Amino acid sequence: MDRVRGVGLTVAGFVVAIALTTLLVRIDPASELPGLTQAAPREIPVAVVGPEPQATTMRDALNGPVDQPLAARLSPSRKAAEASLRDRSVSGVLLLGRGDRHVLWVASAAGRAEADEVRSTVEEILAVSGQTVRVSDRIPTSARDPQGVGPFRLAMGWALLGVAFAGLLGLVFGARSAGPRLVLLRFAVLAGGAAVAGVGGAFLSDVVIDRFDAPFWSLAALGALVVLGVGAVALALIAWFGGLGLGLGIAGLVLGIPGAIGAWPLTPMPVVWPTLLAWLPPGAATWGTRDLAYFDGEGVERVVLMFMLWTMIGLAATTVAATEAESRPGLLSVHPSLRRRPVVAALGALFLAGVLVVTPAAPAFTTSAPQPSVTVTCAPVTLPRNVEELNQRIETVDDIAGFVGGDVGASTALADGRELFVFGDTVRRPDYDSTTMVRNSMLVLGDGCAGLVQRRNRGALIPDRPDGVGYWPMSIASVELDGHDLVGVMAQRVEQTGDDGPFAFRNLGPAVAIFDVESGQGPVLQRVVDLGKDDPDPSRPTWGAAGTVVGDTVYLYGTSRSSENGFGWAVSVARARLTDITDQSTWRYWDGSRWQRDEDRAATLIDQRDGVSQTFSVFREGDSWYALSKQSDFVGTDLVLWKAPSPTGPFTALPPVAKIPSTSSELRYMPLAHPDLFPEPGTMVVSVSRNTTDGDVQADPSLYRPEFLRIDLP
Repeated sequence: MDRVRGVGLTVAGFVVAIALTTLLVRIDPASELPGLTQAAPREIPVAVVGPEPQATTMRDALNGPVDQPLAARLSPSRKAAEASLRDRSVSGVLLLGRGDRHVLWVASAAGRAEADEVRSTVEEILAVSGQTVRVSDRIPTSARDPQGVGPFRLAMGWALLGVAFAGLLGLVFGARSAGPRLVLLRFAVLAGGAAVAGVGGAFLSDVVIDRFDAPFWSLAALGALVVLGVGAVALALIAWFGGLGLGLGIAGLVLGIPGAIGAWPLTPMPVVWPTLLAWLPPGAATWGTRDLAYFDGEGVERVVLMFMLWTMIGLAATTVAATEAESRPGLLSVHPSLRRRPVVAALGALFLAGVLVVTPAAPAFTTSAPQPSVTVTCAPVTLPRNVEELNQRIETVDDIAGFVGGDVGASTALADGRELFVFGDTVRRPDYDSTTMVRNSMLVLGDGCAGLVQRRNRGALIPDRPDGVGYWPMSIASVELDGHDLVGVMAQRVEQTGDDGPFAFRNLGPAVAIFDVESGQGPVLQRVVDLGKDDPDPSRPTWGAAGTVVGDTVYLYGTSRSSENGFGWAVSVARARLTDITDQSTWRYWDGSRWQRDEDRAATLIDQRDGVSQTFSVFREGDSWYALSKQSDFVGTDLVLWKAPSPTGPFTALPPVAKIPSTSSELRYMPLAHPDLFPEPGTMVVSVSRNTTDGDVQADPSLYRPEFLRIDLP
């Protein structure tokens, strides 16, 4: 009679449990689950597809200088990237397009919150440098499951049924069976209930609610296996720990809920915890259900193997706990053998947890932590207080890794008080772990140190094009935006025309490089844009030879010359909004009376005869504008200021303010103004690049470093 009553109670309990689970699967709560968007994401994997060096630049821009929400990596092709998106090894794919328009693939079916986070983060990072992205949801959720939580509800319902069935069997027939044969009978009842639950859950989601489209029998089989696996472990816990075991089973489900919600709410935690939580029953079951519903079963085999392992271990542990004594109805206390050997019991529990959770999760025990996009080698220094101390430091410095010497040396001040210097051809020591010369480099001065900004490969900070064309910086400017600095470097594209010699190159046109600098961090290159087609004709202005920012407008001065009009360079001016600097179609050119669209109609502000150097400076002091350069470039001797009432001129040459002649062994060229360096009213600090006439600077590196002087402004 008691046995019949027990069977009746078990059936009734099964019906109640299934009804409650149906309610969980059927009811739609708010648009998202509590906690779904509360945690800050970390290292969401994203693949970047595109040509080099643009792809590497974009990867580094997405990763940033410090911990970022994304962990970008390069993918060899669109096909490989899409495969990674489908097997969920990445959560987004950024396809680089032409110019500033790109495409972002996401898979909202893998997690709506994560897909939204990838989209918003990529859009925010690209917007810094004026780029846009079109988002394409390659694997969307179904219309009846817009938040993508249907798999979670169904999987969680199955997991709850597994614990509920085990609890009912323990409550009605006792915590432990009297022998192995009764254990098998108990598991047969559990398997029957699991089969009903699997078919019922699949029917409810696939047919009644039509929440998503998954293979019916595959989904039913997965559901049955989830119920059986969870129930088997719960039976084992009850057999060994009695009522406490049932509590442990419920606690395991609650602990596993974050792993079922999705990957990114766990990412702020150390890497082991997200992995463990994701492979507890709710997380693993949700993963498998999503596989069948949205990802064509990709990766479901691992989930199946895991629950089969749980079932076998649960069966074995329950059998070992069986005693010869007749079991009494109700949940009993802890197994007698555990009371006698608590240490052995604790070690056994740890081993069981390792087998059940750590083993299937082991392949995922890797961190996606990206290498820093850039590093700044900091050599502690006593910062110079004036021009004399700066020159002394330049002459004697020998402790900045990766930097022996370089020319140009344009500078800009950052909002955090540091100073950035950009250099052209930069020489390194022969024992440095990289090439001994790169086309450009950047130094950071401030916070008690001087350091070289280095990319991962230790190459040029603005990388060369695949055809070997490099970038020589000409001018630099920074603007503070929302707590970080946007730094623009105007450069000229240079192509080597001979094996050696200081003049064995030709200029192919201008380019602009955009950097993002967070407070106290290294500058991260966002993008490089070549302006116009490659054209070595020097009669076309090289825009950005000098530049000045006023409000949200940047004035870009171009230098050009013809062969018969002297040794200097003529000057013209264009202007653009800061946000449009990479789009030359939005620029306007001064034609002598107004701003207009035609570059060919740009007026000459300073004539080529007795004109400026190819790279020079323009700055504003009070109500006056000044152009500063070495008159007549290399062949000249005079450091000259041209003064004007506005950025468009007219510029009038003033008497020389200093002599900077070249000699038979030393070139002195390209003087540049540094308004932010040791400012004093009515004066300006000026740097002058130096080089040897034979180009051999390794013997005495100090000859390939700028020298500084202070001039009075008329």
